[in-house]
This record gives sequence, C-alpha cells and structure tokens, in this order.
Amino acid sequence: LFSQPQPAIRASRHARCEQFASKMASPGIGETDNLTELENLNEESLLGELHMRYKRNVIYTYVGEILVAMNPFKKIAGIYDNVKMVEYDSIGDRSSRPPHIFAVSDSAFATMCANPPGRAANQVCVISGESGAGKTESAKLFVKQVIHLSSKGGAAATEGEGKAKGLEEKIVQLNPLLEAFGNAQTLMNDNSSRFGKFIELRFNPSHSVTGVLMYEYLLEKSRVVQQGPGEQNFHVFYLFFAGLKGDDKAKYEVGNAGDHRFLSGNPSALAKIGSALFQEMHKELVDCMAIVGFAQEEIENIFHLISGILHMGDVEFGGDEASTIVSPDDLLEKLCNQLGAEVGAMKEALTTAVSVVRNDTVVKQYKPVESEDVRDAAAKALYGRVFSYIVRKCNDMLGPKQKKLQPGEKTIGILDIFGFECFKDNSLEQLLINLANEQLQYFFNNHIFKMELDEYAREGIDGSKISFEDNQPLLDMMLSKPIGLLAICDEEALFPKGTDSSMVEKLHQNLTQHGKYYERPKGNANQFTINHYAGRVPYNAEGFLEKNRDTLAMDVISVFRLSENALVRQLFGADDEDAKNAKKNAKTRAKSNAADIKKKMRQSVKKVAKEQEKTKRTTVGAAFKVSLEELMMEMSEAAPHFVRCIKPNMQKVPDTFDGELVTKQLRYTGMLETTRIRKEGYAYRPSFADFVERYKLLGYGLSTNPPPTDQTCRKIMEKANIQGYQVGKSKVFMRYFHQDQLNDALRPYPTSATTMQKVARGMVARRKHARAKDQAAKERAMMEALITKVDKTAADMMSVLQSFVEADNARPHDYFKKADIEDTKDAHMKKFAKSIKKQIKKEGGISRAASVRWFKEVEMKKGAGMKGKGNFEEWFHGIITRKEAEQLLGTTAAGTFLVRVAESRFGYSLSHCVEEGGRIKHYMIDQTPDGQYLVVGNRKLFPSLNELVAYHYEHKIVASDPVALVAPCGQKGEHDDTAEFLEADKKKK
Repeated sequence: LFSQPQPAIRASRHARCEQFASKMASPGIGETDNLTELENLNEESLLGELHMRYKRNVIYTYVGEILVAMNPFKKIAGIYDNVKMVEYDSIGDRSSRPPHIFAVSDSAFATMCANPPGRAANQVCVISGESGAGKTESAKLFVKQVIHLSSKGGAAATEGEGKAKGLEEKIVQLNPLLEAFGNAQTLMNDNSSRFGKFIELRFNPSHSVTGVLMYEYLLEKSRVVQQGPGEQNFHVFYLFFAGLKGDDKAKYEVGNAGDHRFLSGNPSALAKIGSALFQEMHKELVDCMAIVGFAQEEIENIFHLISGILHMGDVEFGGDEASTIVSPDDLLEKLCNQLGAEVGAMKEALTTAVSVVRNDTVVKQYKPVESEDVRDAAAKALYGRVFSYIVRKCNDMLGPKQKKLQPGEKTIGILDIFGFECFKDNSLEQLLINLANEQLQYFFNNHIFKMELDEYAREGIDGSKISFEDNQPLLDMMLSKPIGLLAICDEEALFPKGTDSSMVEKLHQNLTQHGKYYERPKGNANQFTINHYAGRVPYNAEGFLEKNRDTLAMDVISVFRLSENALVRQLFGADDEDAKNAKKNAKTRAKSNAADIKKKMRQSVKKVAKEQEKTKRTTVGAAFKVSLEELMMEMSEAAPHFVRCIKPNMQKVPDTFDGELVTKQLRYTGMLETTRIRKEGYAYRPSFADFVERYKLLGYGLSTNPPPTDQTCRKIMEKANIQGYQVGKSKVFMRYFHQDQLNDALRPYPTSATTMQKVARGMVARRKHARAKDQAAKERAMMEALITKVDKTAADMMSVLQSFVEADNARPHDYFKKADIEDTKDAHMKKFAKSIKKQIKKEGGISRAASVRWFKEVEMKKGAGMKGKGNFEEWFHGIITRKEAEQLLGTTAAGTFLVRVAESRFGYSLSHCVEEGGRIKHYMIDQTPDGQYLVVGNRKLFPSLNELVAYHYEHKIVASDPVALVAPCGQKGEHDDTAEFLEADKKKK
C-alpha cells in the first residue's frame, strides 16, 4: 500500500487502539450506530467503536450520512436474506433501524420517488474503498434491494408484471456475467474487479425498473498476457476449462489448461478447475448469458474467442533479426480455426509490418521481440473488445428503448471503481486509477465539505471554524492543458519520436514547481512521484507511452476483419465488403496460395490505413479523461449517497482487525474529516417553508397558518425548547440531533390523532353495521314482495300469451309474410319502390347506393333530419357504421346521441350514449306502411323522424335507460358524412 509509518509510531497507535477496544465492559462502546453522536469523537474513539462493532459482527456504521462497511471476510447468517430486505423496506427514519447497505438503497429509492423528475429525483451511490474492501459485493447488494423495492408496485402490480419481473431477474444475473469476464484473483482480493463500472438503473413514472445501462472503464487487459506471482488471469479462462464436456475439447481444440502460457503461471488456480465449485460457476455463467439474452451461437462464438486468445499466447518466435514462427503448424491452424482467420495471413501479420506511404506498401520484417509484442497486443485487443461487446450487448438487451433520459424518467446510478493503488511497480494503469480516485475524492469533498461551507456563507451562518483539505490543486496539475501531467503524456504519445525519457524530462521541467504534489527522483531514472490525497505513489515511466498509445498493427486488424467468425469481424469494425471477402475466403480457403493471401492482406491494410488517416488519433489517457468528465457530469446531476468500504486486514481472514490499516483507510477516504465536520456543523437544513409546514404545531394552533419567516421558525424552536441552532436567510440550520428532538416533541400529536381515529372508526363501524342490518331486513322484505309480484305477473303474462296464440291460430297462414316494399300508403315511397325493385333484385339486396337514393327521393322530401332547406339537424348523420358511431360517441357525456341512415335497409339507427365514456346503445327506427316512424320495440308512432327525436328529449327510449336524449353529436373533423346526400343538388346549382 502507501508509505508506512515508523514501527514505533505504528506500535504506539495500535496500542492506543487496543487499549480503547479492551474496555468491553464499559457500557455503550460499540453500540453507537451513528458515530457523529459520540460525545468524545477523535481518532482513537472512532477506531475503537469500529473495532468493537467488528468484533460483534456488526459490519455497518454510519458517520453522518455516510455508511462505513467493514468487510467481514466471512458469511454472517441472516444479514442479507429476504426477511432483512423486508425489514429495510420503506423505513422512513433511517435511525429507526441499524445501519445497513439496504438502508442506503431504501433512502435512495424513497428520495427518488418523493421528488419530481430532475436532479433532486436522480440518485447516485458512490461505493469506494481499496481492493478487497468489498465494493463489488456492496454494489450488488445495493442493486438487489433497489430492485426489490421497485418490484413492489408500479408495473409489478399491472399487466406488465411479468415483463418487469423478467427484467429485474436479468439485471440481477448481470453480476456473475460481468465478474467472470471482468474480475480476477489478486494478492489483495479473491474476486477483484479489474475494471471500473457505472451502472444506471432507469425508472418509469410508476417507479418500476425499465432498463439498465452500464459503462465500463479501464479494463486491465495486460492481465490477459501476464499476471504477477500468486495472481490469476480473469475468471472466465478457468471457468471455460471447467465447463468442457464431451466434444467441447475437440470443438475448441484445447487440451489441458496448464498447457497454455497465459494460464500456466499459477498451479493452485489450475488445480481448482476440476472442482465442483468451478463447474457450478461455469453453469451459472452460461445460464446467466442465456437469461440476459445471448443466443447459443453468440455464447459459442465468445468461447471460440477465449480459445483463440489462449492459442495466440502459445505462439513462439525465433530467428536472430528476422522473426519466424517456431511453434508447430497445427498450433497456428488451431488459432486460426478458432478465430476464423487465414493461416497464411496470420503468419504475415505476426512476423511482418505493412505500412502504406502515398498509396505504396512498405513491408518491414519484425524482430522476434517485436513479434511477441504484436502477439500480446492482439490477445489484449481481442479480450478488451469482446468485454466491451458483452457490455454493449447487455445494454442493447436490458437498456431502455431510448438511451437518452426521457421526460418523466428517473435514475439511480451505482459507481463501483478501483480504490487507490500503490504497488511495487506503478505504471499508467495506476496513474489513471488514482486520477479517477482523486476526482471522486474531490466530488466527495465538494459535496460533504465545501458545499456546506458555501451554504453557510450564503445563509450568513458562521462556519469559520470548519476547514478541510482541498485536492483541487492536485487535479489542476494532472488535468490542466497544455502543461498538465496527462496533457504532456498524451503529447509525447502522439509525437512519433516521443519516448518515455523525453516525456519524463518534460514532466520534470513543467511540474516540479508543484513541489507539494510532484517529486522528481534524485538520479536520472524514468520515474516520478505524486503525493496523492491517499498517500505518496512513485510511478515507473518505462512503457508509459506504448501503453498510452495502445496501438494495434494494421496487419492484425486486417486479419481479423477478414475473419470467417462474424463476431471477430464485428469487434474490429469490418464492413459489408469485408464480410463478402471473408465468405469468399471460406469458399476458396483450400485453394488459396501465398500470393493470393498477400494480395488480400495488402488491400485490407490499405483500407485500414485510409480509415485511420480520417480518424483523429487519441490516447488511452485522453479517452479516459473524456469518460471521467462524462461520469462526473452524470454524478453532479444526481443526489449522492456514499458507501465507504473498509478492509480490516491484509490477510483476507475473518475476525482480525488491523487498527493501523483501518485508520489509514479512514483518513484517505475522508471519514475522519467527515466525522469532525458533521459534529461541528449543521446536518439538517430545511427551508423556512418546509420547516414551518412540518413543525408549526409546536408553536401555533391547529387552525393557524403562520408565515414562513425567520421569526416563525425561532418561535417554533423556542416552544420546542431546542438549543444550539441557527437561523439563516432562508433556512433553519440544525445539528444532527435536533431533528430527533423535534420529532419527539411532535410525537404526542400523531399519537392523539391515532387514538381519536380509532374511536371514530369504531363508532362509524358500529353505525354502519346497524344500518347494514336494517337494510338487510328491508331488502329481505322487498325481495319477498318482488317474488310474489313476479309470480302474479308471470301468471298474467301466461294468460295474455295464451290469448295471442289463440289469435295467431285463427289468422291465415300468409298473414306474417314479409311485406313488399310496394305495400305502402306513402306516395313517395310507393313511387320509389317501383323504380328500385329491379335494382334490389339484381344486386341481391339493398346496397349503399340504394339507401342514398331512398333517402334523397323519399325521406328528404318528407323533411327527415332536415333543418331548413339544404341543412341537416346536428344529430343527423349519413351512412356510417356502428363502429364509427361508437367512435364519435366514445368520449362524450351521458345522453349524447346521433341518428344515422342504415346501409342495408330502408330505415335509421339511433345510437345513444347512456353512460359517460361507457355503454352505447343502438336502436332501429322503422316506418309503418302508412309512413309513420317508430323505435323498434316501442309502440308509440310519430308522423316524422324529427318529432320522434323531439319526443325522446323528454321521455326515455327504454324505461331502464339512465338518461333520455340530451345532446346531439354533430360532425367531427373535416369530413361530413351527409355530403353525399347533397351532391346532386350542388351539381344542379
């Protein structure tokens, strides 16, 4: 880790810690959930409290609003089960439950739900700590509880329940997938995340999860080709071998894991491959990929790439100056089979470099050491790109339809990124990781410390006694242009003749003035030292520029673009033309000769060269800086929650507490500063309006609405007997314990209200019960009377029906024959019937044209639906369907109606909305032989259609209808469905 103190100092401090912790008999030690409540708060008491809680398996502690999570390095029964999740469900007052990561989830989710979309609603949880402190596990648990809270309502209570549940399950399943490809065992952590990630959960207005987006940072690709002593490669390589069954070894052309150079350095890791645990982990990985949405072919392609990377690492080179491949031919064939590449093209790419100068190709023969660099760069590029592909694929399958935040949507983000790193040999990776941590520390400082002091100043509150250490000058030294540390590294990386030595010299020339933060070595070594917020870190600049350039030979890119494996082509930006060439290669692979292969390679290299000329060159550092700026912008638009993970010992064993190690972590994570400023400052700062709205009962009567002024706030505080607060210009500034005191003062009010409600509810229930009994007796009597009446009515109706039957039997057999349309006394109808009869017979029924003609020649002359000459009543419509009528009436008020001309008979239909926005009834209107109108089913006759409608304004059509005709439904939109009735008249005019 960082520079250690002298042994004597360490022993002294550790002794004081142990002395404090030994006072187990003292009441209250280790029982304080929020350490800002300690009366005597200092470094020793803070450490002693954490030590005592750790001994009692209490791993969570609050320091103000910040959660400190101590890694127990063991499982604690019941701490994360379903019962515990329910216990931290909508807890409201966080102090009512012991500290827990689930409480942070609940706080973030509740705050999101309580605020309208925007900065106040969006939340972000920043989980920090050094490797092995438990950041990844904390992030998983945070997400698990948020998803549990989200699944309670919203979409989970509607038809979308299945979809929402499925999405939530897939989000949970992301963890094993990302850990397999992004985590590895290190000396400090058995499951160390070797990349940084920001997870954004997206919520709809109902606060159900609609998707998840992931952003990955700085994958440690170098681990693929080289691991330190006692460390391992990424988990997926071992799980790949653990899952091989049946014909899998032949399909992926692999033998034993130990035969491969990239895995052979750790025998203990190889010994675990055959274990039941690893086999179960492989099954879990494949199941996770399927659940998330990867097709079987995609999963197999990814494993083909894993196999290809391993074979790539086994390729060896010989020769003095000109590099040649000395590995067996079948190894190169296996490599190319797995990656879908041409054997000859792969040989060319690994042993020669083709450059394009003014459309001419120049071939350079690699030296063996250069070929090894190209080989390792290709392996790293393959793994890095397949990891990014997995993340993108997950975003495509699990992310929201619109990646940009939509109106009404809210987010909860989780940042899980490396802690500060300081190894024996620190390079570019450690510099960027530590830069990210410096930026996060600035974010933490700005939120916890600086913003508090700024607000004190704005509100006129005295905060002069509170101070904190600001790391902004260090960030300026690293990020400023053109002479910042990162800018100089990028400039030298982009300069063709730039070297590690020239870069270090420029750093010394421009940054030595920052003596507090930058140190140059005493000799001429390519080194420099930065005094970070967390401690002093020396950096070895050897290989800095090459890592910053992160270049991949154009020949290698060309080989992969011409691959028969679609995934490999996609990873290296192949287009349709490359895909066609790849298919041709597959068909002619056996016939291809060296000349053909070289020709294809030259063409592909030229194409890659042209593309790279058009693309602005960027460095790893510059790209990371942009990503970091975007991340900080994202976090600044959300309300933060902080979880500080602490590692209690370096041995990764349970029940061991290293006081010095914990103290160091508390110091560089800002916990000691946080403790002090929270103790000295004002943790709770409501506005005047919010304060008065919530606590006015303490100073005023129930019916009083006092103005939100400073005088009102002071009166409330005086009535509640609160001491030590301050009133600013727009807010009340209270200590962390004042809110509890005010809530205690308010407690009698809701208690009394609850008692009154209980008594009132009892009285209401008793009255309701008595009324229900009376109503039941009345309904019983009414039912008996109804049954008696039904019996009598049925008997009477039977008598009437019998008389009808007798009358029908006395009529001639053709009495009920359907009347001919000519059987009418209406002169207009009689004349029309004669002229239309042949047309009806020819067409096999009444057509729309016949109905239009009937209305124009018969009904219009009678004034049906007319209002003056050439105008129709508002309720009158032409020939429209039943569905069209319902669409017109669908959103109207009860009683709205329209009359439409029937299409398949000579008559009308009346459509009536009997319930607002609900049921619509349709009635047929027919005519008697003498030309009178009636609603089918009713006996009342009317001399005209208009009179029928006018009558039913006053009388319901059917007695059971809720309403009579109330309001006419006219035409809607530009289309007039009565236009066809007036077309002939317009033409005549």
